Amino acid sequence: MNFSIEDILKLDKKYRVAILIGSLLLLVCIYVFLFYQKAGKDIKMLELQLDKLLTTKAEQEAIIQNLDQFKKENQRLKQTLQTAMAQLPDKKEIHSLLQNISNLGRESGLTVPLFKPGKEKKKDFYAEVPVDIRLAGMYRDILTFFHRVGELSRIVNISNLSIQREKKEESKGVLNASCIATTYRFLEESERPPPEEKGKKKKRKKRRH
Repeated sequence: MNFSIEDILKLDKKYRVAILIGSLLLLVCIYVFLFYQKAGKDIKMLELQLDKLLTTKAEQEAIIQNLDQFKKENQRLKQTLQTAMAQLPDKKEIHSLLQNISNLGRESGLTVPLFKPGKEKKKDFYAEVPVDIRLAGMYRDILTFFHRVGELSRIVNISNLSIQREKKEESKGVLNASCIATTYRFLEESERPPPEEKGKKKKRKKRRH
């Protein structure tokens, strides 16, 4: 059933007012549904973007304020790395380092019945090089040897140290010492274990535990 404007005008005043109010409410509902809700979503999205921008701005301002400190810390870490790298011989230097350790034993007045490098154990960027060593000599000479090894520019750790007296009567005062001297070698990029192999090793260790 269709109503024209003339029909509406013929109605009582209270009906005309009711129709007018209903029309206005309908228009408001249409506006809210079509425009206000969409605008609300857009506002929320813009607020989230604003929060992210403000967070990024705050982080960048913090970096700018502490830029000098970051530069100093970066420089310090580089120097620390260079110092550590200087203590790790490469593949070419490891033979001369081991020869040097062997010579230190003899120069300290000791005999060296055994000096046997073991199998390398590769880590991330370096390899452990264990050396099985047996020494014979006077106590002060053994101390001199370990002291001189400790003064080397390269890292050498002594472990599994055992010292016993010589049982032979003619060798009174002579001590037999055995130990493992572990030094470290820098691995070139091509020598380093791939990431997949590292992950497998970690999983094996977890399974063992």
